[in-house]
Amino acid sequence: MGFYQRLTLKQSCVLCMEPANFCVCQACEAAFSNQINRCQSCAHPISGNLDFCGQCLSHSPAFDHAYTLYDYQDLVAQLIKTFKYSQQLCIGNYFAHKLAEKYQTMQHYDAIIPMPLSRQRIRERGFNQVLELLSIIKKKPNFIDTHSVHRIKATQPLTTLNPEQRQKEIKGAFHANPISYQRVLLVDDVMTTGTSLNELAKTILKAGVKNCDVLTLSRARD
Repeated sequence: MGFYQRLTLKQSCVLCMEPANFCVCQACEAAFSNQINRCQSCAHPISGNLDFCGQCLSHSPAFDHAYTLYDYQDLVAQLIKTFKYSQQLCIGNYFAHKLAEKYQTMQHYDAIIPMPLSRQRIRERGFNQVLELLSIIKKKPNFIDTHSVHRIKATQPLTTLNPEQRQKEIKGAFHANPISYQRVLLVDDVMTTGTSLNELAKTILKAGVKNCDVLTLSRARD
């Protein structure tokens, strides 16, 4: 066995326990769901040759475009939950490489702003999962801004609320200092309805940003 091979001994896949170069094997990765046709505005799966979903045609979000890597279901959902709630940071590192690969295909932004977490949520989890997902991008010459926007309201989990309740719960959750960036990329792990990211986009646009896009690891089907 050569020196390089000794340095890259295989791990076990956290999903099937088979040998893997990362913590997820190629067979499990091949089973990840990723809808090809997505709304250009919110990244929701759509059918046919449409560019936008009905929701965005009637009420477009504050951000311009949304990009995502996977559908939030099955193996991807399982991995993200394990990463967030069981603190398996090797999964975060795996997804961080995938997110960095996606980012390399995107246009230039003046700054990247990760979804801010409340202090309460960080104490509960012990880390900010979005910053872990940005760990590879952070090593490149890109500006990740964690100081311009803060979460000032510790919201309850939005997944348990209906759309109207989500809007009410997230309203006023963020505060932004004056921002001089022209183009900003907002990053989060999961977009369900886009309520949180839309509120964050509204906040930074009011603070002086000209336009913003969204990048998420996964997109739920609502």
